[in-house]
Amino acid sequence: MSPRTGRPIVGEEPKDKQIALRAKASTVKKLRECSEMTGKTQTDLLEEMVEKLHDELTHKK
Repeated sequence: MSPRTGRPIVGEEPKDKQIALRAKASTVKKLRECSEMTGKTQTDLLEEMVEKLHDELTHKK
């Protein structure tokens, strides 16, 4: 049997979806700075922000 190929799964589920968006240069700069300050990837930061917003909107605290 051949070994599995591709990127390894990190976390609970695979990150196999892509999101493309247009943003202001200042927003991109702030996201990059936040990434550098926290040591987290920009993807991780965006996922955290979406999770927090979703929790707030659905009243899960």
